[in-house]
Parts: sequence; C-alpha cells; structure tokens
Amino acid sequence: MEQEKHIFHTSTVWTGDSDGDGVMQSDQISFEYGRPAQLGGKPGRTNPEMLLAQSVAACYAITFAILVERKRLPVTRFEVEAEGEIVRQPDKTLKYTEIRLKPIIELNGADDATLKSVLDTAHRSEKYCLISNALRGNVEISVEPQINGV
Repeated sequence: MEQEKHIFHTSTVWTGDSDGDGVMQSDQISFEYGRPAQLGGKPGRTNPEMLLAQSVAACYAITFAILVERKRLPVTRFEVEAEGEIVRQPDKTLKYTEIRLKPIIELNGADDATLKSVLDTAHRSEKYCLISNALRGNVEISVEPQINGV
C-alpha cells in the first residue's frame, strides 16, 4: 500500500542586514516578516517566533473543530489564545520552550457528561494536531480550556 504524502512549498527572500526585511511566499499568500521587536527588531510585522505559536493555535483550532463535529458536541463558538515562550540558554542560544494554548469554548448548554466530553476533546485535540506532533519532545505544549455557557 502506497503511503499518503502531501508536500507544502514555500520560499523566502531576505534583503538587508539582520534588521532587514523578509517576504515569505507560497502559492496562496505572501507576507512580510522580520526579527521580533522583543529581540531588537522593528515592531509591526510578524516573525518566525509568532508564526510558530500561530501555527500551533490554528492547527489546534482545526483539529478541535473536526473532533467537535464528529462527536456532535454543542459548541457554538470557540477561540484559541496562544503564548509562546522563548528562553536564553546557558550557551547564549535562544530556545522555544513552551506554547500555552488557552481555548475559550462557548457551549449551548451541557450536562455533566457533555461537559466532560468537551474537556476531553479540548485536551485530545492537541494530541492529534499535526503541528503539535512535529514539535513534541522539543517544545512543551499545554492546554488550559475555559468553558462558558454551561
């Protein structure tokens, strides 16, 4: 049996010195990026550190939506806040150490069993997320769900 495979292509162009400007391009989108303001870069543009946290949050949200639909859970809306933490190591290198996902889940009423299922789904979604799985073992990912409308 042939293995299912998908390839995602992207490219980048960088101009200038370390405080220069990058442009990331794929078939669907193009956006500017640079060094993060927290690390001495120019404010007002995205950066790889933020994009990593956003990738985990987006993947988590898609995975959660798929699982909620399959389980027919009464989720009416949800949002996901993500915090990425970077730490300077003793050898002076920077390491992405943690991403904290904080889903805020709106329910249209729920009994105890449904609430338990929603909480389980909130945690399980991170385990099934493709991007989380790519990072597992290198970056700690935690899920701290908040449920409203119970």
